[in-house]
Amino acid sequence: MKAKRKKNGSYYTPPFLASFVFNHIYKKINVREISILEPSVGDGEFIRALKTIKLQDNSKVSFTCVEKIKPEIDKAKLTAKSDKLKSIEFKFECADFLKWQDSKRIQYSLIIGNPPYIKKDLLNEVQVNSCRQIHNSANVPESAVKNIWSSFLIRCTQLLKPDGILALVLPAELLQAKFAVPLREFLKSNFERVETFTFSELLFDSIGQDTIVLIGYKKSTTKGIYYSCIESKEQLEKGHFTLKSNESLVKSDVKWTHHVLTSDEIEFLNKLKTQLNPISSYCSSKPGIVTAANDFFIIDSEIEAKYKLSSYAEPIIQKGLYVNGSVVFAKKDFNELCLRGLPTKVLRLDNKGQRSYSKKIQEYLREGIKVGIHKRYKSLQREFWFSIQNVSEPPAGFFFKRCHHYPKLLKNSAKVLVTDSAYEVTMKGDHLIEELIFSFYNSLSLCYAEMEGRYYGGGVLELTPKEFKRIPIPLSKISKKDFAKYTSFFENKSSINDVLHKFDQDILGSSLQLSTSEIEKLQSIKGKLISKRLRK
Repeated sequence: MKAKRKKNGSYYTPPFLASFVFNHIYKKINVREISILEPSVGDGEFIRALKTIKLQDNSKVSFTCVEKIKPEIDKAKLTAKSDKLKSIEFKFECADFLKWQDSKRIQYSLIIGNPPYIKKDLLNEVQVNSCRQIHNSANVPESAVKNIWSSFLIRCTQLLKPDGILALVLPAELLQAKFAVPLREFLKSNFERVETFTFSELLFDSIGQDTIVLIGYKKSTTKGIYYSCIESKEQLEKGHFTLKSNESLVKSDVKWTHHVLTSDEIEFLNKLKTQLNPISSYCSSKPGIVTAANDFFIIDSEIEAKYKLSSYAEPIIQKGLYVNGSVVFAKKDFNELCLRGLPTKVLRLDNKGQRSYSKKIQEYLREGIKVGIHKRYKSLQREFWFSIQNVSEPPAGFFFKRCHHYPKLLKNSAKVLVTDSAYEVTMKGDHLIEELIFSFYNSLSLCYAEMEGRYYGGGVLELTPKEFKRIPIPLSKISKKDFAKYTSFFENKSSINDVLHKFDQDILGSSLQLSTSEIEKLQSIKGKLISKRLRK
């Protein structure tokens, strides 16, 4: 069922949300003849929501429903037969919206719904080409074709009347992903007013990602981009929310998810950023080792002994979960992972034929073939599927691209390799890894880690290689003796705030000449960003 949902993008709208959306916008349609389009009607949740609407006297409402899955559109047809909806003229189209829209020139007063969320690699060639054509028609780069929902967003906007309203349930990546920047610009240029509702609770438990409600008004007397963060569904049902504008956010390149910040706070951050160099000025970074199958290529001591793999096994850190709590990963930390029986060695076989290895190693490779690892995309790019190439020496440090409470940047004292769960950090010139780590953990740099990155359901923060490189950092000197004391303090902290409260003044006060009140302001901003991500 889960795989089928992933392929079809079928995650249906909660009833309370469909009712809210219809009630919020319907009263703002000031025409008697109302034409509605739902491009992916599913089983008809938005049709059911219409039952909660008091239609205008003498209004004429037509509702076009498109859905490619026949059993679902049949359910929607049954829903539409309600006595409460008998005055509405329904038209049902069992079709793929991407095909259906191609010849349509009619425009609608309201387009509403919850388009499918299907990644590009799950679409067929015809669908991908349709998405590209839609993006090109709106001058939105094809590089933004990451998921089918973006094409629904663009085409639905194009199918609106000059005074029409768009209301869609969409992934929150629209507000924060780098590829979505052209989509946000598209919205700003096509709607006089845009409302975004973000949520402190996941609305679709089975998706595992944040969703938003986006409402766009082609015409509006109150123009701008407006935001509201909803704490609970009761807030929506009772109308206990406010929509606030944030012009500084819209004018800057700050991601729309950070609407919790005031204009003054955004301008304050931007001003400080211009006074600092990005982290890429002091170090180079690149993703760690891509094995193609960590479960096979990263082994524990039992597998190492059973198949006599020691000659080809090198120490490695597989995930950030293994390095909690410190800014140094030492040999003793690695040994503890080994004692716990965790997979801590990466299998690095020479670039030669399978038969040149011992019988035990060949036996292990056959185990990989049994489960199809030799057919995986990364494996197929190699001369020999089992030989991992282009592995550099253990880096000076590593930065794990995903985190929960705070980002993890560590010195690699154990001299181990790392998977692509982290970025390998190599220092430039005479800069030291100790200085980089000490300087990184300050409120300003951690604010920008939040600002640059994006987050997923559950509050996990992720930074791409480019986002990590852009983080501004006030590089400060620290001796190795003082770094040892700093490491001890860091390991014994109750939270990252202990570190910031103790060292912000040393780092930010000296490098940017910030006052105590300005540092407290930064700490407050960081708190707001973290609370938004973790839904506190």
